[in-house]
Amino acid sequence: MSAQERRLAAIAAASADAFRHGDYHQVRAEDVAERVRLPRGGERERGRSAVWLYNEVRSRRVLVALAVKHAFDEFTASDTVLAGEAAGGRDAGPPRSLLDAQRPVTAALRRVARFHQVERFMLDQVRLGIGDISTSEKRLSASQSQPSWEVTEVYGATAAGGWDGRVTAYAQYLAPRLERAALAVCVPPAGWAGASAERLSELAFRSMTDDPEGPVDHQASALSAHWFARDLVPLAGEWTERLLTAERGAELAGRAGDRARAHALEVVFQVLLDGPLLARAAEVGGELTDLLADDPSERRALGDVTGRRGLALLRLGDLPAARACFEHSLRVADEFPAPDGASSHHSRAEHNLAEALVEDGRPGEGFRALKDMYGRQARGVSATEISPAWRRLTLTHQAMARAASRAGRTVTGVTLAEAVLADREERLGQDNVNTASAGVTLAEALLTAGHPAQARHHLTEALRLRARQLTPEGYWPQYDIVRLAEIELTAGSPAQAVRLLTDVVVTTEWFARQVSPKLHAEAALVRCLALTASGEPAQALAGLRSLPPDRATRRAQAAAQLALGDATAAARTLTALAETERDLDDDFPGQAERLLLTARTAHALGRDGEAEAASAALISMGGESVDACHPLVLAGRLNLALLRVGAGRVDEVSSLLAPLLDRRPLAHGRASLSDGHPLLAEARSVAIRVGEAPPSTPEDRLWEDG
Repeated sequence: MSAQERRLAAIAAASADAFRHGDYHQVRAEDVAERVRLPRGGERERGRSAVWLYNEVRSRRVLVALAVKHAFDEFTASDTVLAGEAAGGRDAGPPRSLLDAQRPVTAALRRVARFHQVERFMLDQVRLGIGDISTSEKRLSASQSQPSWEVTEVYGATAAGGWDGRVTAYAQYLAPRLERAALAVCVPPAGWAGASAERLSELAFRSMTDDPEGPVDHQASALSAHWFARDLVPLAGEWTERLLTAERGAELAGRAGDRARAHALEVVFQVLLDGPLLARAAEVGGELTDLLADDPSERRALGDVTGRRGLALLRLGDLPAARACFEHSLRVADEFPAPDGASSHHSRAEHNLAEALVEDGRPGEGFRALKDMYGRQARGVSATEISPAWRRLTLTHQAMARAASRAGRTVTGVTLAEAVLADREERLGQDNVNTASAGVTLAEALLTAGHPAQARHHLTEALRLRARQLTPEGYWPQYDIVRLAEIELTAGSPAQAVRLLTDVVVTTEWFARQVSPKLHAEAALVRCLALTASGEPAQALAGLRSLPPDRATRRAQAAAQLALGDATAAARTLTALAETERDLDDDFPGQAERLLLTARTAHALGRDGEAEAASAALISMGGESVDACHPLVLAGRLNLALLRVGAGRVDEVSSLLAPLLDRRPLAHGRASLSDGHPLLAEARSVAIRVGEAPPSTPEDRLWEDG
């Protein structure tokens, strides 16, 4: 406590005592001042003057506001259950439902209402005094300035509220409950809970003093509902209102039996899938699956639920559980009464299983499954109309583009992604959210293909559309931020990538717990890679220790160790990683990245023979396992060219760099690397060093300069 806070606390105690025993108009400043007790020299000094009191508070409004604060703190001092709940809210995790979130808020307001019953006489005096204006304030000639209170302290904030005619005495008690309730659906910004609690405190005081005979439970419930609509819904989004309504319906339906609860839970499940809370959607989907499993009349609903739950689990990163859901959905489709949509459910389940293969590090296998499926789905689909069959077809087409890029077939990935985007623009328009989704897929394909500038263009357009139409804290808007950071990293702006992933929702523990631990880990990985590229490998290594030790994390760890100058540790990491890749024959881009790091590590250790062998192995993957123009293969060529320069074998450099410097368009209509790509810039620098400067064409110069 500061000295001012101690004085205000003493005034608050004196003021509460005075207004508990006297009518407002009968209590003088001297009566309050003589009750003030402040410690001085080891003893409690007795009383102060009215002048001293005036200099501290300047207004009787402040006196009564402080009185409420002191009295309420006394009233709730033994409130250990609620105090512990508020203090431990973050450690215990956010509430699992909005109903669970609202109950502590209602309970806290019920406690405030009970306080109003116990302290009715004193609060009547406060009601009279909180709007009182002193004679000096009425005189225009009197200069009346607000005292300077430390509003970051409890009594200072209460005094400042009282000066403005507001009673914020309950704010400190309410704020942690409101923040914990908000964590059920979003991450409240700094200061939000405090401001919300002050508004609710003032509203509670006014409503309860104006209606002292009102039922406590009803008052608390009504104020809690008002706070939800006034503060939480504008913060988190209107979907929270639908979720609360659906949860209430499910709670009531539970009393009518399993069938009624299942139908009500379907609404809860759908609202959760439309919002950001994927972890809870997976939980509700599991309960719903159990309720529907034994009812033969609910086969179609069961197939829908298991498939959608699998998608939620896929985004959470629980691949075994997601695959089990998709396989369950496939079995359920076999039980449909023909021809009740069995083929469409089969198609959807097979599509989802193929996507699970891609996420499981088997993109080539997933691509082949999707390609076969696309051929079957395309039969009979109209070239212009929007239909369920076209929707399934375009989703498969989009998944094929992603799988091709992940498998290292960059030209195919870009070509497919462009076709999906053009088709959706023609049928849906450019501002449709599903058109934006196709734009994100094209941006990812372009990034993998070595065109980060074009990728940035498409992603920023899609990000703008998706952020406008989807919940900002949700999976897809945050996914777009992570992909944008990847683009900046690849484009040679790692510091910008770090900034993009600083203080954003995807990096919070709330997101990892409520939305997607998988995407949270991806964001952390990209940030660590950017830190390494920015010259902060030690910080990157510290961050990588908290991530799951999968192959991508270990490659990032080796890169950070190499940047830190510990090539021996990097070599150990890469050797262990190579062992885990022995039985893998599908994640070729991952293997290519490991070979590139192996070559660089061997060179750092002075083992140029091993470095050349690793670079040659990487180059040989081009055309066989991945596209010959894949940026990792091109990086291997550049790496080997640098080794040749170091060994004085410059005659071989030109042929190694030729694919990097070639500006002729490939099958997707672009060169192998975009202008401005860091690999292209370095390749040109090496070519100039060995006297093989690439020719300059008129297109390389700014035409406005002649």
